[in-house]
Formats: sequence, structure tokens, C-alpha cells
Amino acid sequence: MHVCGLDFGTSNTAAALPDGRVLPIALGTSEPRLFRSVLFFPEDERTTHAGEQAITRYLEDNAGRFIQSVKSFLHSRSFRATQVHGRTWTIEELVAVLLRRVREAAGTQLGSPPDAVMLGRPALFSPDPEADTLAEQRLRKAAELAGFTHIQFLIEPIAAALAYEAQLSRDELVLVADFGAGTTDLTLMRLGPSRRGKLDRKPDVVGSTGVRIGGDRFDAEIMRHKLLPWFGAGTTYKVRGFTDKRLPVPQHVMAKLLSWHEMSFVREKSTQELLELMLESSEKPETAEALYDLVMENLGYRLFRAIEAVKVRLSQAEEATLDFEEARINVHERITRAEFDTFCQPLLTELEQVTQGLLDRCQGAGEIDAVFLTGGSSQIPAVRKLYVDRFGEERVRTADAFTSVAEGLGRASAALQRPEPAGA
Repeated sequence: MHVCGLDFGTSNTAAALPDGRVLPIALGTSEPRLFRSVLFFPEDERTTHAGEQAITRYLEDNAGRFIQSVKSFLHSRSFRATQVHGRTWTIEELVAVLLRRVREAAGTQLGSPPDAVMLGRPALFSPDPEADTLAEQRLRKAAELAGFTHIQFLIEPIAAALAYEAQLSRDELVLVADFGAGTTDLTLMRLGPSRRGKLDRKPDVVGSTGVRIGGDRFDAEIMRHKLLPWFGAGTTYKVRGFTDKRLPVPQHVMAKLLSWHEMSFVREKSTQELLELMLESSEKPETAEALYDLVMENLGYRLFRAIEAVKVRLSQAEEATLDFEEARINVHERITRAEFDTFCQPLLTELEQVTQGLLDRCQGAGEIDAVFLTGGSSQIPAVRKLYVDRFGEERVRTADAFTSVAEGLGRASAALQRPEPAGA
């Protein structure tokens, strides 16, 4: 029986083997170990595209339904299903498409698709216990629909800890911070050679918590503070039927622009009529045109890819320029790292509070030997500085930001190969 670890992420999905080797499951892409967690249902065909293929097809012709960040809806009772070309897709079925494609890609490396999976999950899908349970149940069902017959869960920061543990030559008390696209998970755990071979690692976990802060929210702050004025924030439009009455662009419209996959809701008929009215009477018609094209031509994903690219550049440079020219949109915005740090201060404060809260609950565990940061947002200088200031440069460690969790899940999947005790 083939086994694997699988890190189903908000943005990317990765799979690894019991020896920790991360599998190339997206051949032909710039990073073959990362399968993009996106789906595209073209308007003119009944094929479902997934991963990089979905992105390519969407960028060629965006007529259709593009679905991203489906993991972030697993805990939502209100999101049960969606209609695509007249067919009802449950959230479990949408996730299953992604997991099935990854399982099949892993199978090409192994000779046949894996039957057993150590599946990662956040420390908290939601602080609401019922919603958290619902999310795990949905993820389990999706894995079953994808063809896995043996499924176990491991919280993602523990998986990251196991990846870090593989390189240790002595025992340590480690704070692991895993920064995903949708959430950040924190775990305080005892790691090291004396514990590495244990089947049950739960006794080694001193404490764990999570918060809904991830890469998407850092992107949203760039949109909020630097780009919304390009799309009409702060402008007014003339109310039809009144000579002098003008109203500001509604806040609820601007709020939807902070997350690209929320923009589809702006295309509802009533809002579309508002966009058309703004085209007629905005005091800054170029911003009304930009907003209309952004929403009606499904350009949100492309814009947020540009935002993410600027965020990445700001991890290496003191400033960067976001250039985005599509349809009637002509955005050219300079952003400094100092500005970005200021925009993100509320998020950093919340991360600091969550971290301190975990440490307060774990008083008496002993002195922390190391802090292990992983995930995309761990590369943001202000995020790293938060932990360096708290624990000291010499104790803050990093590894591959995007595959550490998958590696740890792969190592943990070795337990699925062990025979069950007699009578179990």
C-alpha cells in the first residue's frame, strides 16, 4: 500500500513520502513541487481544469468560473454548494477534484496512486468548535471522494515541527509558526533525537493555537491602502433623478475588492446597475471605468497576482512599484517597505498577542530553545522581526517556506505503513 503526506493549502498543495521527499506533482511548472489549489470551469466547455492548467486557461480566456481559496470556506456553514454550468457542486466535491489530481500525480511517481494519506489541517479551522469539526469532516469526505481509503489528520504546525526535527542532533523545546495563505498556526513542541521514532507525538505538544491571519490578509492591506483610490474609493457619483445629489462609492463595494474571490459577488445585478451609473456620473470617470472593468472582466485574480509579486519584492527591497495595465485599468503605484510595515501593523499586533497568549498558557514548560518559521509570510521582514525581537536572532530558524509542512506530513505518514496491533 502506497502512503503519502498531503498538505492541502489555501494557495498551494504539496505531497511527500515517508522519507520526507517532496514529490514533483506539477510537472512543467516553475515549481513542480507545488500544485496550485485553484479550479477553472470554462464557459464554453464542460472540462474542469485544476492547478497551473486552470490558471493558464483562465488567463487565456476568463469567461467561466475560477475558484480559489476553497479551503478557507470549509468551516462555513453557509457555503454548502455552488452552481457551475447548471450543476450543483458541494464544497467536498470541489476539494475532491484538487485532491484527486494531486493523488493521481503522486501515483505517476509511485507506480500507482497512494491509498493512505496523512492529511494536514490547521490548528484551528475556526475558533467555533462546531465549525472546526465541520471543516475536518468535509475535508475527510473530500479525501474519500478523491480515492483515499485510509485517512489520518495531523495539524500543520506539528508537521512543520517534524520537518525541523529531522535536522536536530539534540532535544529542543521549539515554537513552530506556520504562516499559510489563510491562517497562521502556532505550536510549542518538544522535538529531538530521543523523540523522533515515537508513533504518537501528541504527548510532545505543549500547546497549540491558530489565528485567521495569512498571506491573503497582507495582500489585502496593500489593496486597501494603496490601490482602492485607483478604483474609486473616496469619489462620488450622481444619483439618478436628482439634480445635485451625489453619494460616495459604497463601502461594501470597496470591501469586496480586498479579496479577489469576493469580487464575483459585486457582479450581482443590483451592483452592476450601480457600476453603470458610476460610469455615467463619477467625478473621476477613469476610476469608475477601472472599477467596472476589474469586476466585469474578472480581472481580480490578475491584479492580486501583481499585488503578491510586489509583496514578495518588498521582502528583498526597500521599495517596489506595482504596474498593472489591463482593459481600462492603468495602475502604477510605488510602495515602500516602511509603508507596507505600517499598513500591516494591526496584523503584526494580533500575531504578537496570539503568540504571547500561547506562551502564557504554557508557562512552566521551560525556556524555548528555537523558533521555527515556515510558510510564505514568514519571509516578510516585519514578521520575522517580530520573532527576532521577542526571542533573539540566534534562536529564529527557517527552512523551505512552502514545503516544510508537506515534508513533515510525509514523515508522519510512515506510521500508516506500520501494521496495526493484533486485535485492533
